[in-house]
Amino acid sequence: MATIEQITRRVEALRRDAQERDARHQTVYDARAQKIDNIAPGSMPDAWPRPITANVLDTSARQLAENLAPLPSLNCAPGVVSSERQKKFVAKRTKIAYSYIIDSGLKRQMPTGCDWYLTYGSMPIIVEPDFEKGRPTLRIDNPMKTYVEYDVRGHVRSYTKVWRESARKLASKFPEHAEAILGSDQPFGRQVQGDTELELVKFCDAEQYVLYMPERKNLVLMTMENRFGKVPVAVGRKPSWDDQDRGQFDDIIWPMLARNRVAMLGLQATQQTVRAPLAIPTDVQKIPFGDDAIIRTNSPEKIRRVGTDLPQAAWQQDALLQEEVMRGTRTPASATGDVHASIITGQGVNALNGGYDIQVATGQLIIGDALERALELAFEMDERFWPDTKKNISGVINGTPFEETYTPAKDIKGNYRVSVSYGFASGMNPNQALIFLLQLRGDQLVSRDFVQRQLPMDIDVASLQVQVDQEQTTDALKQGVFALASSIGIMAQQGMDPTMILSKMARLIELRDKMPMHEAILSAFQPEPAPEAPAPGLPGGPGEGQGPGAVPFGLNPTTGAPGGVAPGQAQMGPGGQPDVMSLLAGLTSSGSPSMSASVKRSVPA
Repeated sequence: MATIEQITRRVEALRRDAQERDARHQTVYDARAQKIDNIAPGSMPDAWPRPITANVLDTSARQLAENLAPLPSLNCAPGVVSSERQKKFVAKRTKIAYSYIIDSGLKRQMPTGCDWYLTYGSMPIIVEPDFEKGRPTLRIDNPMKTYVEYDVRGHVRSYTKVWRESARKLASKFPEHAEAILGSDQPFGRQVQGDTELELVKFCDAEQYVLYMPERKNLVLMTMENRFGKVPVAVGRKPSWDDQDRGQFDDIIWPMLARNRVAMLGLQATQQTVRAPLAIPTDVQKIPFGDDAIIRTNSPEKIRRVGTDLPQAAWQQDALLQEEVMRGTRTPASATGDVHASIITGQGVNALNGGYDIQVATGQLIIGDALERALELAFEMDERFWPDTKKNISGVINGTPFEETYTPAKDIKGNYRVSVSYGFASGMNPNQALIFLLQLRGDQLVSRDFVQRQLPMDIDVASLQVQVDQEQTTDALKQGVFALASSIGIMAQQGMDPTMILSKMARLIELRDKMPMHEAILSAFQPEPAPEAPAPGLPGGPGEGQGPGAVPFGLNPTTGAPGGVAPGQAQMGPGGQPDVMSLLAGLTSSGSPSMSASVKRSVPA
């Protein structure tokens, strides 16, 4: 393990390399917080300490973050899954991944995390073990004052977080170091007050965790071995043209301040115009003031205020600066509903939102990749720290509650792969994406399973398909029952008794209130048991007085036909005579008999 001296040297080198980045982060933070004096001292008048224009940086960041915040759908299938056993295994692992997100409250963290990603250019996701609940949790960290060290393959080698905290809170958290934190062991004058904020540094690599205070001679507050063996951090980095993290709004701060300055000058000019001196003709001797005051003069048209009109160039400059700010934030006017047109076509709106949709798609791609790596770390941590612990998980996926029991060593088994998808139509309008999916499905270009997995929502595909199959089967059963009920009239016309069907239908209606549809149909149409007939050879039964193997009385022992009937004539009239239909079929069109005869004999095979 590295010593505290080696760690401090590494951290100091990282902080020196990131000084320019930290300065940009602080400037963007001050701009969003409207602390203009920290950026441009003396630029704001005493009467107006805050800008009078809208904080475009803050509103654009919030709106774009809200579009990026929805969680993607998860899928733990390693490839094409065909057998039911594999589908159940994949479905269970997918539910485990969803349980990590639900138990960590990641849906609540995503809007803030996406805001940090846009503002500062990165979004660190930290995977931490929760030993009380016995499962890993995911936490999105603020990228300000974070220093990440990568290897040549882009893997995280170390993660350092720097922040400040009051001395009183630190002393209560680490009472064993209270004297050193508060400076009680120092000479008078070097002691600090309880509200004084001190700097802390938390360092993590594959070997250890270290928490120390640089302002207290690198006082080590905590050190712990990293039993996981990896840095449990996945960082989503915004695309940059150099090695530094750059936010989306680094370059629009000064145009935004310039636009506010133009607005302040316009306000000042308006104020001077309203309070300008009054010019009157020379024949006015007295100037009354107050409401409805009357000035007597022979030239009333010469009475006016000596004002200063705003030049046309000022309005043009304001419009130019506003356009530059909107271009810098990459936020079209249609995204905020500020479209200056009475009639606008759908294609026009799509053209205006084209760049905005690309931003959303790119952000979802990077955030989804970071979330994949974080969930893979969570799977590995779960299996390594609690391999044989049986756990119960529950939650809701797209309105569908689930409850599952799993054991990491049995149900994860070293398979940490997770697929995170915002849908192949990422960045598209939801209505357009849905129509596109339906068109692909209608032409049989994709399977139903593919369409379900690409929907812009988190669903359990296996459970959803089971529900769809059950609904379709239930609908088919109902259609069969409805067809049977519609034949009651025909049965009555043919002289049949429909009361049995009517009673079964009434029974079905009664049972439907107590059980599902398929169980009600099975119970209502349950066939009545046949009456038990006396055994052959017994009194009252066929073949009375005969043995157990005797043929029933009056039947041919060879063919089973009634006695006295020739083979092949069982379906004919007495003596084998033809029936009436056969006779009518032998008449000509004039009604004369067809004088022809044929003999047909059938011999049993």
